[in-house]
Amino acid sequence: MHKDRLLDYIHNIFLVKQRVDEEVAQSNGLSPLDVHILTFLEVNADDPTATDIEHRHKIKKNTISVHVDNLVRSGYLVRQYSADDRRKVILSCTDMGKRIARQCFAECEHIGAQLREGLTDDDVATICRCLETINRNALRLLGD
Repeated sequence: MHKDRLLDYIHNIFLVKQRVDEEVAQSNGLSPLDVHILTFLEVNADDPTATDIEHRHKIKKNTISVHVDNLVRSGYLVRQYSADDRRKVILSCTDMGKRIARQCFAECEHIGAQLREGLTDDDVATICRCLETINRNALRLLGD
């Protein structure tokens, strides 16, 4: 395998994930970024903020702000001030937001099973170990 193909493979997997977000978004009258925000907040339950989304996903603050405002107004998110720092606004999903996130997670699990077709448990374990290393290297390259 040519080493540069790795990025092509990862890109194709990303496109599959993006399609899942788009389908879940469309079925719920949301944007893919709305779904992405909801799933991020459900996975990162340790007092996540809009700034956390901005830093982790390299999305502009004003774009996040618009989407968060819409999600709050539509009843998918709530904001609350941190008990430790009143300047810090914690975001969390409402039951409606959690339902959307769970729908996305379930679809990702279904797609993940399809991606793993033909692989043994040992193959999957090896791939996961390799991808963990690649992920650490990617985060280092991003400066996180």
